[in-house]
Amino acid sequence: MLLCFALFLISTVNAAAIKESISGKPVDDAVIAAGKTLFEGKCQSCHALNNKLVGPALKDVHKRRSYDWLTKWIRNNEALRKSGDKDAIAIFDQYNKSVMTNFTDLKDDELASLVMYLEDASAGGGTTAGPGDASAQPAAPVVVDPKVANKVNWAMVLLFILIGVILFTIVKIIEQVSEIRGKEVIKWNHVNALICLVFMIVGFIAFFYEFYVHGALTLPEAATEHGRDLDKMFNITLIFTGIVFVITQFLLFFFAYKYRGRPGNKALYYPHNNKIEAIWTIIPAIVLTVLVIGGLKTWNRITNNPERNKFNVEIFAYQFGWTARYPGEDGKLGKTNWNLISNDNLLGVAIKEEAEKMLPTLEQDIKDLQKQRAELPLRLSELKAELGGLSGQERKTQLSKIAEIENGTAESDINNSINNRKVQIGRIKESLKPEYFADFYDNTGLDDQIVNNEIHIPKGKTVTFKFRARDVIHSAYIPMFRSQINVVPGLGTEIVFKAIETTKEKRAKLNKPDFDYWLICAKICGSAHFNMKLKIVVDTEKNYNKWIKSQEASFVKKASTPTQANNNSTTNTLVIN
Repeated sequence: MLLCFALFLISTVNAAAIKESISGKPVDDAVIAAGKTLFEGKCQSCHALNNKLVGPALKDVHKRRSYDWLTKWIRNNEALRKSGDKDAIAIFDQYNKSVMTNFTDLKDDELASLVMYLEDASAGGGTTAGPGDASAQPAAPVVVDPKVANKVNWAMVLLFILIGVILFTIVKIIEQVSEIRGKEVIKWNHVNALICLVFMIVGFIAFFYEFYVHGALTLPEAATEHGRDLDKMFNITLIFTGIVFVITQFLLFFFAYKYRGRPGNKALYYPHNNKIEAIWTIIPAIVLTVLVIGGLKTWNRITNNPERNKFNVEIFAYQFGWTARYPGEDGKLGKTNWNLISNDNLLGVAIKEEAEKMLPTLEQDIKDLQKQRAELPLRLSELKAELGGLSGQERKTQLSKIAEIENGTAESDINNSINNRKVQIGRIKESLKPEYFADFYDNTGLDDQIVNNEIHIPKGKTVTFKFRARDVIHSAYIPMFRSQINVVPGLGTEIVFKAIETTKEKRAKLNKPDFDYWLICAKICGSAHFNMKLKIVVDTEKNYNKWIKSQEASFVKKASTPTQANNNSTTNTLVIN
């Protein structure tokens, strides 16, 4: 769970709505804007101002917590919990023990800007509300009594049944009258024929209306080479199938009208015609063959791109966000292993020094868990003592915690956590043995650059996005690139593309100054799925080079000495969940 005390309210920050900040820093629009940028990159997938998402609503959190507590929680909530802080433990329990990402890399000024952004938004600062804020959504939903809703549903069902019975009865009465009079009261063949004609006319009006009105809502021209090939293939297919659709539907309904049953008319018996059958078999076969061959050629150009893996960017998916990793000056991404993933090393980049640091941390985790297991009887007594006076949902939650201890679930969960950490320790120690070391670690990841606010790619250069997932299946979808692929835990996937329009060029072409390319998740992966997105900026090569040079190597600075960095290996932080 990505938790960070900041806000998701304003898309542009205007004059501040606060005069002072609990951080003690002077209130400044630029500082608040920097806090907004940090929030969007690290927090927005799990937090909103007024509404609870994965984490709690953040409005006025600065009034409920001290600045010192907030900075400790944001930087390393795990350490704060282990220190015995009751508020930290209560939040952890309240949100189903969801693990929050530590942000130990944030500097004091960055934390101050984050909190100041929260304060300003809570006071009504900014002009445009973001997703999750009450001002951007309908007010409180209307609560309907389930019993009333159930009665209404049954009433609707009975009403439809009654209407069906009435119509059936009317038809039967008309049939009986026809039998008595010896002739049709209603000429059903004429009625059905007219219905077919009306249906055809209305259908064609709706058909062309969709093309004219909703056709304007389709995606703009693709911004990648293969995307334009796909669009061209789609349009050709649409033209062929559209023509066939119009002709066949016209003939279907018109013939049903023209050749309706009439007294004295006899249908022509015409069972077979080789010429006609050959025509309507050969022509579709030729058209389909052309379409399929064209599609295969396009697909082969996409999947067998000779420039694949020349410029790789790793995209790591997790609930509910994306983190990117760029290769450093060596042009290679460092090795990774899912056993090395932790709060401090989201991507599990393999670095010997960090692996060694993790061992005592994991061993301490085991001691803490064992202590927690030993204190379960005391915890049970405390929960029962606190039960009095609780009511409603609070009482249900408290009873649930009591039941977990009494039925052994809590102890079983702790035992599983202990076993997981023991396995993790064993795997890390095994990987550090000389005979296996080279398979796990190298020095190519020391200069890797990890970013999560927005990613940049150069125009006109083939890029390979290599995807990994931490938790559940996600789906990486970049609409303007016409690229989509599932991101599966334990299975690497990738897409290859060449962007041919910069963000600036696309904005000018569409006349939309605020247009951006976005990577979004197209798989319903959890409660904050809708917020899982990452901005992609397509730059000129010059601007891209300037941006990439401004990014710091994420791990090289953590090496003890240059010699150690060369001899030992790759990146920073490793751990198993």
